[in-house]
Amino acid sequence: MRVVVNQDLCATTGQCVLTLPGAFRQREADGVAEVCVATVPQALHPAVRLAASQCPVAAIRVIDSNAGDDERAGADHAPFSAKAKRHAAKEQRNPGGHNGTV
Repeated sequence: MRVVVNQDLCATTGQCVLTLPGAFRQREADGVAEVCVATVPQALHPAVRLAASQCPVAAIRVIDSNAGDDERAGADHAPFSAKAKRHAAKEQRNPGGHNGTV
Protein backbone atom coordinates (compact mmCIF):
# COMPACT_ATOMS: atom_id res chain seq x y z
CA MET A 1 0.00 0.00 0.00
CA ARG A 2 1.07 3.53 -0.76
CA VAL A 3 -0.57 6.78 0.22
CA VAL A 4 -0.59 10.11 -1.63
CA VAL A 5 -1.72 13.58 -0.57
CA ASN A 6 -3.12 15.89 -3.25
CA GLN A 7 -1.32 19.00 -2.06
CA ASP A 8 -3.41 21.30 -4.24
CA LEU A 9 -6.54 20.03 -2.50
CA CYS A 10 -5.15 19.91 1.05
CA ALA A 11 -6.98 22.29 3.39
CA THR A 12 -4.14 22.26 5.97
CA THR A 13 -6.38 21.04 8.82
CA GLY A 14 -3.73 18.57 10.01
CA GLN A 15 -6.25 15.84 10.73
CA CYS A 16 -4.03 13.26 9.03
CA VAL A 17 -1.07 14.28 11.19
CA LEU A 18 -3.19 13.99 14.33
CA THR A 19 -4.50 10.59 13.25
CA LEU A 20 -1.17 9.08 12.22
CA PRO A 21 1.94 11.10 13.05
CA GLY A 22 5.03 9.66 11.48
CA ALA A 23 3.15 8.81 8.30
CA PHE A 24 2.04 12.39 7.66
CA ARG A 25 3.58 15.75 8.43
CA GLN A 26 2.73 19.36 7.63
CA ARG A 27 5.13 21.71 5.87
CA GLU A 28 6.11 24.56 8.15
CA ALA A 29 5.81 27.19 5.45
CA ASP A 30 2.16 26.62 4.53
CA GLY A 31 0.79 23.71 6.59
CA VAL A 32 0.15 21.51 3.57
CA ALA A 33 0.25 17.79 4.40
CA GLU A 34 2.99 15.53 3.10
CA VAL A 35 3.48 11.77 3.25
CA CYS A 36 6.58 10.64 5.15
CA VAL A 37 6.75 7.06 3.88
CA ALA A 38 7.19 5.25 0.59
CA THR A 39 5.16 2.17 1.45
CA VAL A 40 2.92 1.38 4.39
CA PRO A 41 3.48 -1.80 6.41
CA GLN A 42 0.53 -4.22 6.53
CA ALA A 43 -0.03 -3.63 10.25
CA LEU A 44 -0.69 0.07 9.61
CA HIS A 45 -3.12 -0.26 6.71
CA PRO A 46 -6.21 0.28 8.92
CA ALA A 47 -4.72 3.42 10.48
CA VAL A 48 -3.83 4.88 7.08
CA ARG A 49 -7.33 4.16 5.78
CA LEU A 50 -8.74 5.88 8.87
CA ALA A 51 -6.56 8.95 8.24
CA ALA A 52 -7.72 9.07 4.62
CA SER A 53 -11.37 8.73 5.61
CA GLN A 54 -11.07 11.57 8.13
CA CYS A 55 -9.60 14.08 5.68
CA PRO A 56 -12.29 16.78 5.40
CA VAL A 57 -11.48 17.51 1.75
CA ALA A 58 -10.63 13.95 0.63
CA ALA A 59 -7.07 14.96 -0.31
CA ILE A 60 -5.59 11.60 0.76
CA ARG A 61 -5.57 8.72 -1.68
CA VAL A 62 -4.73 5.16 -0.65
CA ILE A 63 -3.16 3.05 -3.39
CA ASP A 64 -3.35 -0.69 -2.91
CA SER A 65 -0.29 -2.09 -4.62
CA ASN A 66 1.37 -5.36 -5.42
CA ALA A 67 5.02 -6.27 -4.82
CA GLY A 68 6.13 -4.70 -8.11
CA ASP A 69 4.73 -1.33 -7.07
CA ASP A 70 6.54 -1.53 -3.74
CA GLU A 71 9.86 -2.07 -5.50
CA ARG A 72 9.32 0.99 -7.72
CA ALA A 73 8.53 3.19 -4.73
CA GLY A 74 12.24 3.89 -4.30
CA ALA A 75 14.69 3.57 -1.48
CA ASP A 76 15.11 7.29 -0.84
CA HIS A 77 12.01 7.59 1.34
CA ALA A 78 12.24 7.30 5.11
CA PRO A 79 11.12 4.00 6.60
CA PHE A 80 7.92 3.97 8.62
CA SER A 81 8.82 5.29 12.05
CA ALA A 82 8.47 3.35 15.26
CA LYS A 83 6.40 6.27 16.60
CA ALA A 84 3.87 5.81 13.80
CA LYS A 85 3.64 2.08 14.52
CA ARG A 86 3.01 2.72 18.22
CA HIS A 87 0.40 5.34 17.41
CA ALA A 88 -1.38 3.00 15.00
CA ALA A 89 -1.49 0.27 17.64
CA LYS A 90 -2.97 2.75 20.12
CA GLU A 91 -5.48 3.94 17.49
CA GLN A 92 -6.69 0.38 16.98
CA ARG A 93 -7.34 0.11 20.73
CA ASN A 94 -9.00 3.55 20.88
CA PRO A 95 -10.55 4.50 17.50
CA GLY A 96 -11.01 8.22 17.13
CA GLY A 97 -8.12 8.95 19.45
CA HIS A 98 -10.23 10.49 22.24
CA ASN A 99 -9.03 9.54 25.68
CA GLY A 100 -12.24 10.58 27.44
CA THR A 101 -10.87 13.68 29.17
CA VAL A 102 -12.53 17.04 28.80
